[in-house]
Amino acid sequence: MIYKKLIKKLWELKKNRPIQYVIGKAYFFGMEFIVNENVFIPRPETEELVYWILKDHKNTSNIKIFDIGTGSGCISITLKKKKPEIGHIHAIDFDQKALDIARKNAKLHNVKISFKKVDLLKNSIFSIPKMNKKSVSIIVSNPPYVRLSERKLLHPNIIQYEPFQALFVPDEDPLIFYKKISFWIKKKLTGIVYVYFEINQFIYLDIIHFLKKKGFLNIKIRKDFQGFFRMIRAVYYVDK
Repeated sequence: MIYKKLIKKLWELKKNRPIQYVIGKAYFFGMEFIVNENVFIPRPETEELVYWILKDHKNTSNIKIFDIGTGSGCISITLKKKKPEIGHIHAIDFDQKALDIARKNAKLHNVKISFKKVDLLKNSIFSIPKMNKKSVSIIVSNPPYVRLSERKLLHPNIIQYEPFQALFVPDEDPLIFYKKISFWIKKKLTGIVYVYFEINQFIYLDIIHFLKKKGFLNIKIRKDFQGFFRMIRAVYYVDK
């Protein structure tokens, strides 16, 4: 029986199925996460984004965090695990199967996170607990940002096995998720809002221009360990 399972896994690897899906787990920030084809495999670049947040807010507590497009839950779970005092975390995703995986991972790491099913493209204004003008919030998102025309640049096993909806956006509107998130921030949040986005390296100037146009301040962009512009931070002040 063990031999048959081993042969099956080796065959899956030979067919380019990612090893994380073959063994059913991936590692992020040194922690184990359950993964399958319903969630995007956590990447080192996203670890850098999380590290940026932790470093920026190491002396801060009681902040509301919104993890938009949570997938496996690796971002929100890591933030809560590494900084328990950080406050309440709301994690959303449009895919129920992804949320099921995220809940399992939250249970695995014994952290409390509010998960909610929301399709941001269809419902860009989703309800949240009442906030006051002095509230401080963090929005973190690694949304789909690969343009369909860039598919040829990706490794075949990514295209074949990882969830399409977690990767691609239309060429004619590659900033669609950043637009929806920004619209929601203006409509639903108050106080100081920090945004941390993972971004497409090829259109980082477009993203900077968009954030400036929408009134975001203190915009800072960073390269990942490979030298690509892959993450951005900005601040928005909502006074209602």
